[in-house]
Amino acid sequence: MGYYLQAFICKTVDSNCLTNTFDKAKKVDIGQGLSLIPLTEDLFDQINNFSVSSDIDSFQFLTENIESKILSTISDRQFSYVEAEYHGGQGGQIAIIWKDGKRLQLLPYDQDRINQVLKYFGVAADPGQDEFLTCGFGLRRHTREWIEERN
Repeated sequence: MGYYLQAFICKTVDSNCLTNTFDKAKKVDIGQGLSLIPLTEDLFDQINNFSVSSDIDSFQFLTENIESKILSTISDRQFSYVEAEYHGGQGGQIAIIWKDGKRLQLLPYDQDRINQVLKYFGVAADPGQDEFLTCGFGLRRHTREWIEERN
């Protein structure tokens, strides 16, 4: 069984800048004042507007065009985008953090990138768990499940 996630992470109070701009963006609260906005195929197409653009680093779904549109949409807010892919226990995560209208940090493909992003946003892990489990990332195995459960 695999694990696949492509999503934006932000403070819940800031999530409306994406959900108001892109009607395909759906917010899911993950606790501690944070929200996740899954990058579904529909949202990818809406943001990217079917344009051809180079990928950023080793992201599969974050293109230069999408980053540019996200940066203009979020303005001075703090946002992150994460991708995770695992199959048969093998895989990893990659993340990017934006702040003040620019790229603050790119966390290259490795382990624990989602935890690093959650720590950046101030998540306090529950006893005996990491930030990933505390925010419920272990409960769903695919990006689409975040939207399906919401409906």
